[in-house]
Amino acid sequence: MPLTQPSSVLHAVVAVRVVNRLGGFGMSFLGLRLARDLGMSLSAVGVVLAVFGACTVPSRILGGVFATRVGARWTIAGGLLAGAVALLAIALGDSVPVVVAAVLALGLAYEIVEPATQAVIAETIEPSRQASAFALLWSTLAVAGVVSGLLAALLGRWGVSAIFVCDAVSSALAAVAALVLLPSAHAERHPSPWRSALTPRLLAWTGVGTVHATLVMVIVFMLPLAVDRAGHPTSMTGWLLAAAAASAIGAQRLLARVETRMPAVTALVVGHLVLAAGLGLWATGSVTGLVAGAVLEGASGAFLLGTYQATAARMGGPGLGAAVMTIFGLSWGVATVVAPLVSAPLLDRGPAVLWLAAAGLSLALAAGHAARGVAEPVSVP
Repeated sequence: MPLTQPSSVLHAVVAVRVVNRLGGFGMSFLGLRLARDLGMSLSAVGVVLAVFGACTVPSRILGGVFATRVGARWTIAGGLLAGAVALLAIALGDSVPVVVAAVLALGLAYEIVEPATQAVIAETIEPSRQASAFALLWSTLAVAGVVSGLLAALLGRWGVSAIFVCDAVSSALAAVAALVLLPSAHAERHPSPWRSALTPRLLAWTGVGTVHATLVMVIVFMLPLAVDRAGHPTSMTGWLLAAAAASAIGAQRLLARVETRMPAVTALVVGHLVLAAGLGLWATGSVTGLVAGAVLEGASGAFLLGTYQATAARMGGPGLGAAVMTIFGLSWGVATVVAPLVSAPLLDRGPAVLWLAAAGLSLALAAGHAARGVAEPVSVP
């Protein structure tokens, strides 16, 4: 039976993900590793990152299958260990074929942990409190993200490879934590979880989520490259990630106070408007604009990520958490394919072009949520 407060299993999952997040900045530097360290062209980097994104689609499905059959403990631990091996290969590889192969292997492992993590929230928390539970996960990861950004800034002085080594170590430690902290009980079984979860309503919401996820992945992939093209040092990206994470903490506390009184559609509109403003500031390319934009970008995530996920989670039922979150999570796999293919040519024309185009898309999402009256399907119960 669902609980009204986060369970001990949820707390354990959060702890594991925090350990992983402490070093979880490597993905943002994949493009820089390929382009600057190995000399690949920007167009070639875009293709590799797109294939990486394609690999996350079967990774997410595999994670969902494992989560429904063996439970969260082994699914999360196995995914984290596989990711650690791939990250270490990215760090130590000295040729384009080796590093590209490791990047693709990372894609196949990258999403395995997500369905299990999100299913814990979807299946153990009352629907009326699921937004708060996702807020708990988001805020604790944001705290870890502050440290992560600072580590990235410091490690950047020794090169991008050092960042991937640290990421691999944190993934391995998180896998050990999963084996120690998480119970071995299997997830609740459902006779036909995939068929029951695959509804038109969820598919429609996954489509909307894909557009939002594409915006997020553009930022993840292109921020280090855009900062580098603007003439700033690698460490600058680390400081921006830290500023965004710190801002997310404050915004999350604000959201936690008003979420039961704020319709989810309002949170989405506000979040996308704030994100558009932050991206617009990034288009200036100045240090002040980058820092201020990072603050707004981090704050927007507190409003957007939890609301999108909580809405999807409420579309399931007992035993359907992993299946529902796997289906909705495919939006991130699609976005990871689309984002580099679309954003790399835009960045080739200059960082300002990229960020202004992304800001326009965020404004379009805000207008779409407001105009289409999505308050009913995403409203807080």
